Amino acid sequence: MAKKSKDRGNLPTVSKQTAGGITGAVLGGLVGGPVTALAAGVAGALVGNSSAKGNKPIKKAVDTVRSRLSTKGKSSAASGSTPKKAAAKKASSSSKSAAKKATKPTKTTGGAKTKRGGSRGKSK
Repeated sequence: MAKKSKDRGNLPTVSKQTAGGITGAVLGGLVGGPVTALAAGVAGALVGNSSAKGNKPIKKAVDTVRSRLSTKGKSSAASGSTPKKAAAKKASSSSKSAAKKATKPTKTTGGAKTKRGGSRGKSK
């Protein structure tokens, strides 16, 4: 097996801001398209900038999400009223949709009307 050369003279050096921006843009483009790629590129550059200053933004974000998920899990398990509220909301929304269906006017079979009031189809 050939030994790997540690000479990196031909490779360009890239700042953390640039690496974060490009990584964010690529991942954003894969997930959501060009607008998301732009937004994710800016976010990645900001994360790279913070990392270049010596902060650990990803570790801080992971810790924040973990702490919020663990507190939400405990609060919903401790309080028995949360599932009841969700069921009540679901029941009220289904009764609203039933009321809308009941008051909806019936369609006539005269043909589709256009915006100007005429009907589509063969003219006489």
